[in-house]
Amino acid sequence: MKKVQAQQTPAQRKVLVGKADAAATMQCRAISIGQVILDESNYLTFWGYIQGDGGWRRCDFITNYDVLNEMLRHSGHMNDAIQMSIVQHLEDMRQVPEVIDLEASHGEAVVFDNMRFQLSRPRLQQQGRWIEYTEGECYYITKVTPEPARETVAHEQQIDQCMALLGKSYELYLGYLELDFEETVARQEANLTDDLKYTMAYYAWKQHHH
Repeated sequence: MKKVQAQQTPAQRKVLVGKADAAATMQCRAISIGQVILDESNYLTFWGYIQGDGGWRRCDFITNYDVLNEMLRHSGHMNDAIQMSIVQHLEDMRQVPEVIDLEASHGEAVVFDNMRFQLSRPRLQQQGRWIEYTEGECYYITKVTPEPARETVAHEQQIDQCMALLGKSYELYLGYLELDFEETVARQEANLTDDLKYTMAYYAWKQHHH
């Protein structure tokens, strides 16, 4: 497939990136990078793949060094080797553009899959209009955030379940009141005799009936 970004000068790339925020955005949870392209601009190009619902497909990416640092920070064991390779190429750049072949040095494309990527489509200006031209073959990575740890997600789900049960207990309490039960009896029947539990149940119920 034609390398879209290899055909663009740094000046052209800056124009595209400058307008990327206004373009349609999307998110993905995994990309793989085979080659990193460096030049004299403040941007990098990645040749690699993007993971979608149908699996991996060929895609190029543009981003800046701040985003790259975030990617490396969240990449765990891959951080040091990749960062050192980029630093060495920057210090000894003999040609422009300079290609860092991660696929060759690591034996395969490097996968970044423990983070969430915010993506925008680059655009070109034609007759006063900005046209998205890459057809999903190239994206600008605007932001990277780490995925929550699975333990954290499971813990949050447990809390949500507990709050839902408390909310149902308060609904049960209200049901007994509608049946003209005395408040103390209604709280006892709804298992809300504890004042703290009763208060938490009230706020859990209120949250779902806001």
